[in-house]
Amino acid sequence: MARSKNYFLISLLFVSVSCKKQIAVCTGNCDVINSNGYLFDNASNSNAGVAPISLDWLKFTGIIFTNKNISSVNTKNDGTFNFSSNIDTTLFAQGYFLSIRVADNDLYMTLPDNGKGNQRMYNYNSNGFTNLRLDVYQKTTLKIKLNRVQNDSFQYFSVSYYFVDNAAFFPFEILSPQDIYKTELDVPTAINLYTKISVTKRNSVGISTMTIDSIRCTKYGANNYTVNF
Repeated sequence: MARSKNYFLISLLFVSVSCKKQIAVCTGNCDVINSNGYLFDNASNSNAGVAPISLDWLKFTGIIFTNKNISSVNTKNDGTFNFSSNIDTTLFAQGYFLSIRVADNDLYMTLPDNGKGNQRMYNYNSNGFTNLRLDVYQKTTLKIKLNRVQNDSFQYFSVSYYFVDNAAFFPFEILSPQDIYKTELDVPTAINLYTKISVTKRNSVGISTMTIDSIRCTKYGANNYTVNF
């Protein structure tokens, strides 16, 4: 059953981020870093299967996000991985940090950056990426239908969802009815867990209403949810 509450919403700053992806080539000051560990499927409480792993240099400069890929490998059938890579350690002094993560794939998903699906290294440590556990969730697609049934004016409207507390995804945010650009959202979510869908609307006088409902999605089910607003 849906729950609702009124609250005053703090104004949000919307920042668009551009991304540059490159291939990292070690030309000097090369050191070897070993990466090993396993993928853990939280829903089944066991090791996951085969999935892609990516080791990258990342750097944020203002709104610019730079990604330099170092290595891309697949885990074994039991979800374990073990590989070595050459890295240019001078990149740490240039503002880069290392990231190892589960890359996008059709079988598994991870939480947003505050989750355990990725690990970061800000100073060189040859053993800093050993004995890792990267958490994943088997995924399916949830179709959220956006059904406009009211003729009210609003200052803000958003749809977010999460299946782990404090780890929400925000696939849709607009500032007025004129900004509506979609009628359906196809989003990834975890199977066999309850996905909570949060809908927030701030009216013309600045008072916001939030409703939260949930749906349990299955791998091959018709995972549909309609938001009437």
